[in-house]
Amino acid sequence: MQLQLECNHAPFQQQLCLICNQLFEMTEAKILVCNDQGKHYGEVCPKCLEKGFDWLSDRFDLLNQSKRKVAQRQTRSLEIPVGA
Repeated sequence: MQLQLECNHAPFQQQLCLICNQLFEMTEAKILVCNDQGKHYGEVCPKCLEKGFDWLSDRFDLLNQSKRKVAQRQTRSLEIPVGA
């Protein structure tokens, strides 16, 4: 996981936190959560951010694990049995 700091060109708008799913008001800067390849996943609220990088990283890993499990289940349900 990586954290990316960017200027926010639309401050004071409501945004949903990627980690806790709570709405928060954006400021002039925003913190983006990215994977190790730099793919952007979403913004992080100040309350989650103040819990520290290790805590955020653990939550991000849990979030990705659950998404992978859902994707695997969907793939299995789409598989067509051989001989059908």
